[in-house]
Amino acid sequence: MVPAKSAMTSCLKRNWNSLICAGVVGLLAFVLTACQPAKIAETEPKDSTNTTASQDLKDLLPPERTPSTEDLANTPIVDPLSRLIEPGPAVIGLRAPELMTSERIKIALLLPLSGPTAAVGNDLLRAANIALFDLGNNQLELLPFDTKGTPRGAESATAEALVSGAGLILGPLFSSSVATVRPLARQRGVNIITFSTDTTVAGDGVYVMGLTVGQQIKRAMEFAYRQGLFNFAVLAPNSPYGDAVVENVTKTTTALGLSLDRTVRYPTDVPAGSQDLHEIAKILGDYTLRQKQLEKEIELYASKEDDESKAYVKRLEKLDTFGEVTFDALIIPEGGARLKELASLVSYYDVDPEVVQFIGTGLWEDPSLSAEPALVGGWFSAPAPEKAAAFQKRFSDLYGYQPSRIASLAYDAMALAGIMALDPADIRFSREAIENPSGFTGYDGIFRFPEDGIAERGLAVLEVGPKKQLVLEPEPDSFAPALN
Repeated sequence: MVPAKSAMTSCLKRNWNSLICAGVVGLLAFVLTACQPAKIAETEPKDSTNTTASQDLKDLLPPERTPSTEDLANTPIVDPLSRLIEPGPAVIGLRAPELMTSERIKIALLLPLSGPTAAVGNDLLRAANIALFDLGNNQLELLPFDTKGTPRGAESATAEALVSGAGLILGPLFSSSVATVRPLARQRGVNIITFSTDTTVAGDGVYVMGLTVGQQIKRAMEFAYRQGLFNFAVLAPNSPYGDAVVENVTKTTTALGLSLDRTVRYPTDVPAGSQDLHEIAKILGDYTLRQKQLEKEIELYASKEDDESKAYVKRLEKLDTFGEVTFDALIIPEGGARLKELASLVSYYDVDPEVVQFIGTGLWEDPSLSAEPALVGGWFSAPAPEKAAAFQKRFSDLYGYQPSRIASLAYDAMALAGIMALDPADIRFSREAIENPSGFTGYDGIFRFPEDGIAERGLAVLEVGPKKQLVLEPEPDSFAPALN
């Protein structure tokens, strides 16, 4: 992604330091070839009829300076924000900025702003508003529309967005709503960047921005392969998520020439402490078979009278099974209490985490997992924790609470839209612009959209430590292959 990394880094530092000295805080788009900062204009909030969006814009200002609607229209937003937040990471684009005009560039944001998932939707809206202010471009209009969390609501919101002149759609959140959004957007030639993780909706002008399980599995397994692990097993729930994990593990083992030793599935509705879970753990580790192997080994040496054989039998009698399992790594795509229970049971039935490498997905991005000894030392991939923490801090400093983990997706999507807004109108928000092979970087690391519409991401590899999560391998800064 970064063919001129050293030049870019020095230029970023030079430009950023000069901006700080000038007292300007914002998110800038840079060009790698020329390394020139894009023009920044003061942001004027849109006089929207959407009261939720209007209130969000007000919430970004200091409480002691909460302005009237007229004040919002006439007051630059950059200065108040500079007192509230630290500068964020520059979002880097790979195109030359065009001279700005008075044209209004409208970007629709389709989210569940009411209904059961309104809290998540409003987190995403607020994150997008932060990016809008960071961009500092008064040509941009962010138009939020409420999907109500339903396909029908998404269809209505899309129709309204297109009538309003939106040139790009960010959202919806749920894949079930993409089906109703897609045909309307296609009629107008408007592309969609959805926050869904369902890769089946990608393509034909729909781009999946979500952190997909396929990205996580591929990154973790490639890392494991480079550490000398070749035989994998999967313990996954009988759910669409579990299906996606098994499918991606199968694809990755084939691509890397690895072995998928076994796949064990379990019902999602099994209660905690159920004997069924014990049986599943036994099956995974061939516990009964290895018990019989132990009995045969003891029988073989029990009749011998030499001291070495007697000592060996005494050691065997302290064991529950004989021999190790036939896989090097075990992938458990679970989280929370169920993950802790499964890891404990699997370890109890002699799948030793000191011998078998436990591997997870983004569901393992949970500091509380350090409390389960069987999970300490486990690997998983996720966006770099430092950047994730930086975004969480910016958001909480502004709004007074911690947002949902996926809120940063809306920030990065809006920042990407702001970069593409610098293009001439005839290619702005086009598939060619979205599918820039060099990619972009934001709070969730580097990302790019290939032709299939599923975001490729550069993730870090993390380890569950005894006290906190540790970075084993940092996120890449380009899309150069990690494997030779």
